[in-house]
Amino acid sequence: MSPQKEIWTIVKLLRWSQEYMQGKGIEDARLSAERMLGQVLGLNRMQLYLDFDRPLTADELAAFKKLLLRRSAREPLQYILGETEFYSLPFKVSPAVLIPRPETECLIDEALKALQHRTPGKHVQILDIGTGSGIISIVLAKKIPHSRITAVDISDDALALAAENARMHQVQTQITFVSANFLDDGDIRAFDKPEYDLVVSNPPYIAPDEAQDLAPEVAEYEPVTALFAEEPLIFYRRLAATMATLLVPGGILLCEIAANRWQDIRQVFIDAGADDVAILPDYAGRERVLRVCRK
Repeated sequence: MSPQKEIWTIVKLLRWSQEYMQGKGIEDARLSAERMLGQVLGLNRMQLYLDFDRPLTADELAAFKKLLLRRSAREPLQYILGETEFYSLPFKVSPAVLIPRPETECLIDEALKALQHRTPGKHVQILDIGTGSGIISIVLAKKIPHSRITAVDISDDALALAAENARMHQVQTQITFVSANFLDDGDIRAFDKPEYDLVVSNPPYIAPDEAQDLAPEVAEYEPVTALFAEEPLIFYRRLAATMATLLVPGGILLCEIAANRWQDIRQVFIDAGADDVAILPDYAGRERVLRVCRK
């Protein structure tokens, strides 16, 4: 007589997977288990628990195991699922782009504040430097229908994904995606004209020797070129040097910054002649956004 085969129900598999991933140091183990199993079964979290005693087939278990092994190796959940949420909107993500952080929503909010007094119906010109998955450009395009946005990135793979996200949100006609290296003098000449009402950027600002302080999900999986800068202030120096040739009079520059370098970054812009420089906190109270206004 053959031994009875173990039956794995949804709730049993969720409990076991949570304990297994917690043993691997994964903090969001329960959420990861729910989201991955939901993707395999085509169910949302509520449906999982409404059908908690449903047994899984061998094929479903095999498919879930592949995802579980990836997450247990500390691959980010968002890359495994191929999607994430930002500003209450869905976005596709891949290892070609950074995973959007909640604190970047502060940058969006400040951009919307900065533009709220513009003439209604007048086209607003925006430059997004280092667009990645396109989240900033796309949210601004949806919130400001009369905006025209140029979104720049050095990575063609990132630009392809950003364009896909723009089509998904039906704002592709508002955004022009451009492959360019903002640190290259030849590339930046294409934007060397003061026509933008707003310049936004979330540039690389982590020093390579700080990688040891990052979670494995970040240090080992997210794109190096979007995270690290050999000289952490290099992008801010370029932005400070080109601000006057990019912005119209009264235009605004908004950048995400590292909280531990806010004083140095502020000084970069003061040294470049900017006289209206502010450092704004995120929702946790940490210095997060640089705002500079061109007179």
